[in-house]
Amino acid sequence: MVKMFMIVNVPEYVYGVCKIFVLCRVHGGEFVKNIETTGFEYFAENEIPNLALAKNNEEQVKMCFRAYNDPNWEVEFD
Repeated sequence: MVKMFMIVNVPEYVYGVCKIFVLCRVHGGEFVKNIETTGFEYFAENEIPNLALAKNNEEQVKMCFRAYNDPNWEVEFD
């Protein structure tokens, strides 16, 4: 069963946006600043940093933590 819910995406665009969150693991290498990402850092669920709200919001990050911590997680669509 797929959970259906609504996560508010800011700003609203006149075109469709598909956001996919993927769990990744670091296997070496180093971060290189680029046109999409200016930096990265690890943080705990209770230490969510300021976000670029046009890309992600706090509720979306919290959803990722819930998914990571729940072995029976079901994919969510809005």
